[in-house]
Amino acid sequence: MNLLLADADKENVKNFRTYIKGAYPHIKIVGAFEDATRDILPMIRETRPHLILADVRFFGGLFFTRFKEVHEAFPDVRFVVYGTFSEAEYMKRGREFGVLDFMYRPVKPADLNRCLDLAVKHFKKEAEAQRRTQLMEKDYTERISQYEDIFLRSLLDGHITKSREITDGFSYFNLPFGKDEEAENGYSVFLIRIDHYKRMVLAMTEMEKHMRIFGMLNVIKAILADYRAASFVRGFNEIPIILNGPYTTEEKVLLADRFKQALLSETDTRVTIGIGRTYDEPTDIPVSAREADATFGYRFRMGYNAVIPIEFVEPTNKITYRYPALRESRLVYAAVVGDFAYCKGILTELFDALAQTGPPAEKLIAKTVMTIVFRISRYINEQNLPIASEIMRFFPTGDMLKLVTVEDGYTFLEKNLEEFCAFVVDYNAKQSLRLHMAAKKYVQENYYESFSVTRIAAKIGTTPENLNKVFLEREKVMLFDYVMWVRVNAAQKTLRETATDEEIIAVQVGFDDVKYFRSIFRKYIGETPAEYRLRERSKITAPPFLE
Repeated sequence: MNLLLADADKENVKNFRTYIKGAYPHIKIVGAFEDATRDILPMIRETRPHLILADVRFFGGLFFTRFKEVHEAFPDVRFVVYGTFSEAEYMKRGREFGVLDFMYRPVKPADLNRCLDLAVKHFKKEAEAQRRTQLMEKDYTERISQYEDIFLRSLLDGHITKSREITDGFSYFNLPFGKDEEAENGYSVFLIRIDHYKRMVLAMTEMEKHMRIFGMLNVIKAILADYRAASFVRGFNEIPIILNGPYTTEEKVLLADRFKQALLSETDTRVTIGIGRTYDEPTDIPVSAREADATFGYRFRMGYNAVIPIEFVEPTNKITYRYPALRESRLVYAAVVGDFAYCKGILTELFDALAQTGPPAEKLIAKTVMTIVFRISRYINEQNLPIASEIMRFFPTGDMLKLVTVEDGYTFLEKNLEEFCAFVVDYNAKQSLRLHMAAKKYVQENYYESFSVTRIAAKIGTTPENLNKVFLEREKVMLFDYVMWVRVNAAQKTLRETATDEEIIAVQVGFDDVKYFRSIFRKYIGETPAEYRLRERSKITAPPFLE
């Protein structure tokens, strides 16, 4: 550890040097700053101290200004300062500028030892944290390709939806998309899957299975060297490709045919390749991926070892793959917990997606709304919630069948989901009250047992986290505090009415340790059990015939 001394008193500097060299030989004194009129920053830059041992008076009225300047320029440098008792507040406030500790003048060896030991411990901890960070960064750098695959997989699965987040990911992982500013953009997804994979792997070892897919990836990457594209292994039988460029369907088919022939020739693997449409925005990459995936449902008709673009099998379908089905799932969960604000945000996304596809097909809106309501109903039934019978009261079938336009569907769901969510919130409040009362009853009857939130939660059918949440909302205290209050109240009664020893009372109300019982009692009542008993007994007045 490097140490810089800052004091105008040369005798102090000399004494510190002598003592530290003898008591702390592993601390290197790199210099002494003795002229407060000079700028200390150049000397810090030159000597590179970890710690500055400084006299508060040395900096005069500019104490905070100087320390702030040093802290901003060298945030890792720390201070130990010393001054008089009248300067204690200044020294304490210095903590926000990197002061580890302070001492009073005249400095005693014991105080200096304490401060230097604290500094050594601090820098050892910092060095260990830095070492762990460096190892983690090294490990991360070595595994960066794995994180790139995770990013691309999340993108294809529709988990990354913001345009900025997608383009930032392209840039961070140094992907080739959009690097040529003059080139026209377009994003399409190819999915390459091994034919009859389940039968094939029966005769393969794990290593053979893994080596095959990675061998295929190398072949594909070699072909893509001249394209702006990214490919990765998503499963041991599938390799997705994201292709960037305004390619026509014919051009994409020709490229996919090259993949197919090369994989058969170089890895002896027959594959089927599904191709999604080309879209202008990177946010539509998941749409193209869903289209590519859908083409495999046509392999029986179109043939295995084939190239199947979505345009060949579903030339007019512009709705299915753009509709954010994952968001619909979120809507279902949000409705069941009564979060209407979240429901409304998702509704906007769903119906905006439907509106982008043009006028809806006949009965499409009615069927879409009914599907959403059916999923809400099914989820409620799966969770065995007693509100299942209420669904059709809020979403009448006859009204759903009349829906025609996108606006009709949105308005219907917005209005009825708001009413349904209000009902769910009210129902949940009643459930919360039930849990609250059940927990209170259980505690009042079993307060002397060993305390366990988990056990109480299991007895009444909830989680420890929810039970604590309920108590905090309704009692303004955590369950632990409530149990302690019940125990203390029981102890108070026994202390008032009997002469039972405190050790026995402690056990009776659930404490194994009488010292802990006394500390809890004092915390909640403000006096010890003995003081409480004495005070309560002093209130008892003698009957008239004894006066």
